[in-house]
Amino acid sequence: MIKLYAYNTINSLKVLMVLLETGLEHEFIPLNIRQGEQHSPEFRALNPVGKVPVIVDGDLVLAESNAILLYLAQKAEWGLGQSADDAAQINFWLFYQASSQSPYFGQVEYWSAIAKKPNPDALAQYKAIAHKSIAYLNDELEGRNYLYGDDYSIADIALFPWINDYGHLGLSLEDAPNVARWWKAVKARPATSKACRFFDDRSVFKTKKPTE
Repeated sequence: MIKLYAYNTINSLKVLMVLLETGLEHEFIPLNIRQGEQHSPEFRALNPVGKVPVIVDGDLVLAESNAILLYLAQKAEWGLGQSADDAAQINFWLFYQASSQSPYFGQVEYWSAIAKKPNPDALAQYKAIAHKSIAYLNDELEGRNYLYGDDYSIADIALFPWINDYGHLGLSLEDAPNVARWWKAVKARPATSKACRFFDDRSVFKTKKPTE
């Protein structure tokens, strides 16, 4: 059985989505990073960097969410297309997500919700870059249901979580109807819906709201 160590994060959501989509047997082990549980000796033995998600599958210990997505897709023989060419194109989207989506959406999140000292210029700059990324996805999704090929894949799963957070980040899909259509379709999938509901359940991580 695959053990998934995770918290309510963008990268953890990706992994749970794949596990639920493929039906791979797994055990979810919540790790409350707000309470510093990622720094425990037990977890550091699995990932010295102290970040989630991490999976353990037999003797394999694997970190980095997109590496985990690739492993799970290969294990389940799902979500990587039908050929080496398909896999290469799907891999492109995983690299794109890591290098050209996550860093900038992450900066929007930082300057809008985390930074102790506001920086409107930085926030505006990173929002503009994030909207360029959304515009690029919109172009790529023109006339297509998914990011690559005719089938849903780990490419879609990799890009979904940050897009799913667009409202909380103060971003807009108004000028990206193809992205909005794709986002709604992915969100409506049973596995996606279940994963999102699971992470919305604060009791899973025993985390209280700041006002409680």
